[in-house]
Amino acid sequence: MTEGVGQAKNYADKLSIRFTYSTNGKGVYGIDMEEGTEGELSSFPTPDELWNMTFPEKNEWRDRFAAIPFEDKGGTFQPRYYQDVAVSRAMEAVATCVERILLTLATGTGKTFIAFQIAWKLFYSRWNLSREPSRRPRILFLADRNILADQGYNAFSAFPEDAMVRIDPADIRKKGKVPRTPACSLRSSRRL
Repeated sequence: MTEGVGQAKNYADKLSIRFTYSTNGKGVYGIDMEEGTEGELSSFPTPDELWNMTFPEKNEWRDRFAAIPFEDKGGTFQPRYYQDVAVSRAMEAVATCVERILLTLATGTGKTFIAFQIAWKLFYSRWNLSREPSRRPRILFLADRNILADQGYNAFSAFPEDAMVRIDPADIRKKGKVPRTPACSLRSSRRL
């Protein structure tokens, strides 16, 4: 039963998860990566038991964010493990009222995908600065090149059409103000 424990611990470490399990089909061996305890169990915990073990303190926003699944393009796209970790850590920071969050990711790691998933969870949970889920938040996705703004706008296409607007700097110059009504805004950054 313990032959897969090393592999379970390696996966738990990579995924930054607290609890991991190993089984030989006859018994279950559980490991708590945070406390360093491990041993045989009579069965796997239920999803609710695992949630309560992982998050013993209640947090309404964490629960709201967790209830919103990743947008997976109809099941055709699964996030890479580090993208899942990045989104989870960002949402945990928002849920615990951290005021500044910085994710540092290399080229090609899916920063736009991560930004989209964070915006998706904020939008559909109705998170906003008042922390009252009465209205959807306004989210600005800012890009420093038009090609990146185009990529972002296309990546965010799963949002309702009336929730997004592509802000053109020329329109801002003409009208003298930035449109504020849409829930999500995507902007290219030519000089204003």
